[in-house]
Amino acid sequence: MPYVVLSSKGQVVIPAEVRKEMNLKEGDVLYACVEDRNRLVIKVNRKERTGGGIVAQTAGLLADMEMSGAEYVELIRKGSGRRLDDFEDLG
Repeated sequence: MPYVVLSSKGQVVIPAEVRKEMNLKEGDVLYACVEDRNRLVIKVNRKERTGGGIVAQTAGLLADMEMSGAEYVELIRKGSGRRLDDFEDLG
């Protein structure tokens, strides 16, 4: 049975074999609770992984648009009624 050691900062390392068996990855959320006053239970609340950071998650999001990204941004700017220059004048 794998074991863990509590550090002086209250940290533990989940053994590699347990992480592998449970398919635990960076970013997974774990909840700890006490059962029967002497049993520490760690539960996994894993959302579906999207793979990668925000850039990887949004890559190609606007690929099927009929305008370029620059044109889209300009359209948004025009629609807001204010430009960045307007905000700089407030300072």
